[in-house]
Amino acid sequence: MPWAERVHFAVRLVLDRGRGLSGFLSRLSALGLVLAVAILLAVLAVMNGFEKEMRERILGLVPHVTVQGYAREEEWLAIQADLLRRPSVRSANLIYRRDVLALRAERVDAGVLMGVEATDWQRWRRWASPGVDQLQDGEVVLGSKLADRLGVVAGDNFRLILPAAGLDSNGPPVIRAVRVAAIVSTGTELDEGLMLAALDFANAVGGGQASATGIAVQLEDLFAASDHRWDVAQQLPPSLYVSDWSAEYGNLYAAIRLSRDLITLLLLSIIAVAAFNVVSSLVLVVSDRRGAIAMLRAMGASASDIGWIFLLQGALIGILGSSAGLLTGWGLSLALPDVALGVEWLLGAPLLSTDVYPLDFLPVDVQSLDAAWLWGCSVILCIAAAVPPAIRASQVPIAATLSKNRL
Repeated sequence: MPWAERVHFAVRLVLDRGRGLSGFLSRLSALGLVLAVAILLAVLAVMNGFEKEMRERILGLVPHVTVQGYAREEEWLAIQADLLRRPSVRSANLIYRRDVLALRAERVDAGVLMGVEATDWQRWRRWASPGVDQLQDGEVVLGSKLADRLGVVAGDNFRLILPAAGLDSNGPPVIRAVRVAAIVSTGTELDEGLMLAALDFANAVGGGQASATGIAVQLEDLFAASDHRWDVAQQLPPSLYVSDWSAEYGNLYAAIRLSRDLITLLLLSIIAVAAFNVVSSLVLVVSDRRGAIAMLRAMGASASDIGWIFLLQGALIGILGSSAGLLTGWGLSLALPDVALGVEWLLGAPLLSTDVYPLDFLPVDVQSLDAAWLWGCSVILCIAAAVPPAIRASQVPIAATLSKNRL
């Protein structure tokens, strides 16, 4: 039997809605495959979204490697120049960090005042409210969550409270009035306590003891941070220490990737169950079509022709079901952020909070590679599930089946 005829018979079996239990199970198995593929693609899109947003929003803003400690200005500049000569370093900027209290009216909250150089501020600008090209003296930029707790917006004033300069100083705390230049909204936990200011201004507010308290290093490859940290630490004096982003965010990033892998395995098992439902449906199709199979054998079709027809039927079910599942999953993935916003509106409370989760929104990132391997796995499983019914169909006895049908 030519391949065109095999495909023709397989297409007829797929398009035939069937009768009774066999038709019901055929439609049920196809629907189960569509739903399983759609749900897995949507879940993968969400997990990919968390990983992507964390990589771009959090790890794209925090220093990949940080050199911290106390040193003279010329020492910091020498270390900065040495770091910038390394080909793996994208940028190295002086920073000044100080724990502070923010006070407005009766509201008090803790935060971290971070003085940054002008080049470092450019990384934050895309997340800040417009209109601030450079940080000016007397101005700070607040994270959106901290600004909400203080009840301030851009243009408002509040006061910073800092301990007196010097570790052993018993003097009164430093109180400085500042103006909110802009609000940074990254949608991440960084918004909880962020205060950005110009490096010189932050240093002056902190007492002017040093030009910086560290260097923030951004690498070309953020996953090389651990190796780079070790290499830099070997060349620094004992008074300085080096850390990297994995110390604070490494476990979270690893947990997201592990969750993605575990959920993938879990939902792949659901696809496997849906695919192997094809076995039961095709077995019933073989039982219902025994007469037609015997007639084809009597007309000259070989056992392998019959087997190939049912294998092709399983492949077509896999192709059509997986394709429909991918389209459904793609639409579901795009709708999920709006669905989450609708649920938040109905509940009157956020589904995600940066107090618990790294992001305060539901991210989605549909990747074509995920869709491709998901489609391929589903089709292969459906073909494998069609093997037992195909073997059974090829072994239908011709004479006994035809004589039974006459009776």
